[in-house]
Amino acid sequence: MKRSCRRTADENRIHERAVRLRKMTDKQLVEYVETCHTAPTVIRPETPKDPVDIEGIIEDIGKIRGVGITKLHYIREILKARLEVCDG
Repeated sequence: MKRSCRRTADENRIHERAVRLRKMTDKQLVEYVETCHTAPTVIRPETPKDPVDIEGIIEDIGKIRGVGITKLHYIREILKARLEVCDG
């Protein structure tokens, strides 16, 4: 198991949920599973996401005192990776 300081935010959320499940009594677990499997599932069509104006965001961040070209480059790369933006 990873040390808690080395887990990502997603891993921490999953860990917290797993801990909550492990702390449930047998009765709570059965009720949880039954409600999860008997609840109606609503499938919604995906709505197209508005394109994010990364360059506009970078321009606004660039106005902050102390943020230079190098930091802006790293911020741009992080935004592209997190928002899964393709160049083209």
